[in-house]
Amino acid sequence: MILVTLTASTSTARVPGTFFASPPSSPKPPTTQSEESLQRPSQKKGTRYLQFSTQSPTVLHVMISLLLSCIFVVFTGCTKRTPDASHDTETTSTTEAPAPADDNLPAGPTVDEEAQKAAVTPDDPYDIPRFGSNSPFEISDDPSTLEEEKRLWANSIIWQKAPELIVEKWLTDAPDTAGKYVLIEFWATWCPPCRRSLTFLNTFHEKYKDELIVIGISDEPEADVRKLKDPQISFYSAIDTQARTKKELGVFGIPHVILLEPNGCVVWEGYPLLKNHELTEDIIEHILSIGRRLKSQQADR
Repeated sequence: MILVTLTASTSTARVPGTFFASPPSSPKPPTTQSEESLQRPSQKKGTRYLQFSTQSPTVLHVMISLLLSCIFVVFTGCTKRTPDASHDTETTSTTEAPAPADDNLPAGPTVDEEAQKAAVTPDDPYDIPRFGSNSPFEISDDPSTLEEEKRLWANSIIWQKAPELIVEKWLTDAPDTAGKYVLIEFWATWCPPCRRSLTFLNTFHEKYKDELIVIGISDEPEADVRKLKDPQISFYSAIDTQARTKKELGVFGIPHVILLEPNGCVVWEGYPLLKNHELTEDIIEHILSIGRRLKSQQADR
């Protein structure tokens, strides 16, 4: 369309010189210099005449190319295009994927939407009681006193008696929990943050095995749990494919940990990797030290 318009405009413009010359019908005698000066139109001041050689159409082509380029830039713009991430088709297997690095950890646990609907959660998921009638802590000992509120992906039973842990099958020897603190984590092999937390459970088990029993329980088949080789599990391991205790606690985000004192009351609960609320060695040591102190006080009576 643009080329046609240009051609039409050039055929009607009254501009000295020609864009295209028609071949002469008959030869003309050479023009002398005097005749040429008489035939050349007089140039008025401030007026320029365009002259194009019919033998060299290069100037015309350049002008047309420049015009088309300008039109293209105006209509398309000069936007820098970035790759579209939606076209990435790479898929990964959650069961065999390596544990993520600390910087890549998700902000929260892996959530089971169906379990979340079935869980009887409080109206405010951040409303967690800090003290209760069964709390063994003094005000100065309260480990949950933090600047930010803590989020739970389960029903809160802090300072309450934990329900019975129902095990379908132990994949290790059954532990003797008498007189010891018990840490129970609900987890799954296909859950990346769960696999990341296993390394911490191994550390807790090795460092505090005389005072603390660490148990990991999954609702997966035995074969799936045994297939996991990285990381290796050194703590006590069990399965319950019916997830009975998990459902009773209303757990809908894993990993989820409850830490019980020897009498069965829950003294810590939640997602162990939650930023600013991580379950660390310092917290474990703090809780165990309170237990040692209470035990020493009872012995002195």
